[in-house]
Amino acid sequence: MISFFNSKFLIPLCLFFLYSCSYQLLNSYDEIFNISISSEDTELNNLFLKFLKENEAYKLNNFSEKEDVIKIKIEDHQILKFSGAASLDGRTSKVRIQYLLKFSISTSRVKTPIQQEIKESSYYIYDDSNLLSMEEEENLVVQEFIKSSQQKLRILLLSLREDENI
Repeated sequence: MISFFNSKFLIPLCLFFLYSCSYQLLNSYDEIFNISISSEDTELNNLFLKFLKENEAYKLNNFSEKEDVIKIKIEDHQILKFSGAASLDGRTSKVRIQYLLKFSISTSRVKTPIQQEIKESSYYIYDDSNLLSMEEEENLVVQEFIKSSQQKLRILLLSLREDENI
């Protein structure tokens, strides 16, 4: 009887606790960021910009001069591939893909740009007989890296906005 009583009130208690801490899901924020991005013209940067334009949380280069603009300069953006594991016969059996995004954020309120870096890595199984499917899997991993970096960028911008740094 006591365990039923505890379990019955545990969920509402947890929800009350999270609500009182002003916890919100990332997608529940309605804030739209006006950003201007400067970067080199590379395939990876263009893919990043393409996904950023599709994301409704960002407004790219379509704003009036009166609006506060967050300037992001991509300094380094790359994908590196490494042999992650080898089989008994010495062939590569796993590949590690490492993602790196270094950028700086500046606004009219910030005197010195804020330097940030996002790193991620992932492994996938390498098979010589399925090179086409390996390329497709690699492209999916890269797209997931970019989507994840955009979410991390949004979290960073929300936290900077709360601290009134931008």
